[in-house]
Amino acid sequence: MTSRSVVGAISAEEADEVVFEILGGETGRADPYPLYRRLREGRPVHSSPSTGVWFVSDYGVAKQVLHDPRFGRGEGSMMGALADAEVAERSGEMRRSSRNMLFADPPDHTRLRGLVSRAFTPRRVEELRPRLVDLVDPLLDVVAGDQEVDLLDAVAFRFPVAVIGELVGVPEADRDQFRTLVRASTAMIEASPSAEALAEAQRSMGEMSDYFHDLVARRRREPSGDLLSAMIAIEDADGDRLTEDELVSTAILLFGAGFETTTNLIGNGTLCLLRHPDQMARLRDDPSLLLSAVEEMLRFESPVQLDARSALVDAEVAGRRVEAGTSVVTFLGAANRDPQVFAEPDVFDVARSPNSPLSFGWGIHHCLGAHLARLEGEVVFGRMLDRFARIDLAEEPVWRQSITLRGLEGLRVSAVIAPGVDA
Repeated sequence: MTSRSVVGAISAEEADEVVFEILGGETGRADPYPLYRRLREGRPVHSSPSTGVWFVSDYGVAKQVLHDPRFGRGEGSMMGALADAEVAERSGEMRRSSRNMLFADPPDHTRLRGLVSRAFTPRRVEELRPRLVDLVDPLLDVVAGDQEVDLLDAVAFRFPVAVIGELVGVPEADRDQFRTLVRASTAMIEASPSAEALAEAQRSMGEMSDYFHDLVARRRREPSGDLLSAMIAIEDADGDRLTEDELVSTAILLFGAGFETTTNLIGNGTLCLLRHPDQMARLRDDPSLLLSAVEEMLRFESPVQLDARSALVDAEVAGRRVEAGTSVVTFLGAANRDPQVFAEPDVFDVARSPNSPLSFGWGIHHCLGAHLARLEGEVVFGRMLDRFARIDLAEEPVWRQSITLRGLEGLRVSAVIAPGVDA
């Protein structure tokens, strides 16, 4: 599993201070990596005495937890005692009422993922490649046409929402409303949301549920070539189908997750290139590195920084007993910079190999849209470097006040068209 000692070079109380700074402090939100390093080196498997939650920052142990069938989503809030009792109960209820694979354990998860994956195949995704270029080029025209532009709004949001909108079957005119709705709904997967944020998440989920109930009804009457129509039509050998609530909840999950995390991948990845101009030049000179560059962006500034599990039965983590019902938080951002796995982990290297970050999770909950996200990254960064001879940061960006999902509030840049390229 790992040769690193899990006993700890810092006390449990000191480790708690680091964890709380990561999850709620301004320093942790802006730059969690020095804090991750301190926790990983000082107490890589930390049983928090103040919350009852376990925190894992070691790559090997995190991967084991995510893969181990004894750990799952469980019945309550995955963050347990990190939030106050009322917030934790509401969060748990929201998870229990969801009818999608994200919050399900086997056998429900096995059934739901098996049905949905039939319509969300790598082949279906790969067939989108030419269409992705058609979708991204007009957005890059906006970057080329303005003196200065917010790349996060102009490209990082609009490109993935157009892609997943076409794939799922959400009409173009309806898509913009989901930016604020999906952003609000992510409070239910944050470590310690406020009661107000969770109430807003519940309202947003209600609005999205109403919308997709209506869209499902429309697709039943008039099937299309989209994913929603395919999910409605799917039936396995035993006659099993997705129920109405499962269809709606799964559509919300696929659509929301399909652009929220990819928006962060594009924003975070662009910032990585801007802050490492030697690596941008290297990638520009050798486009064959695009796929490995996207993987390095995922590792270096993961759009998802943590993933939580609950012990479904009494289990062990790094040889230590964990009682059933205990929440275990894996810090993916810390694991992705584990020096026992990644040479010079704090160096951004677009040609890094081998490179197997945990950014899409691991085990049965490995992200179903991972292939699509990688493909979108490959296309957008490839076209961006083709179109622009230079991209400059116009102002220092600010990180969002969230930790589960790491992304920027905005990314203002200016770009210079490459010679011979039409504006």
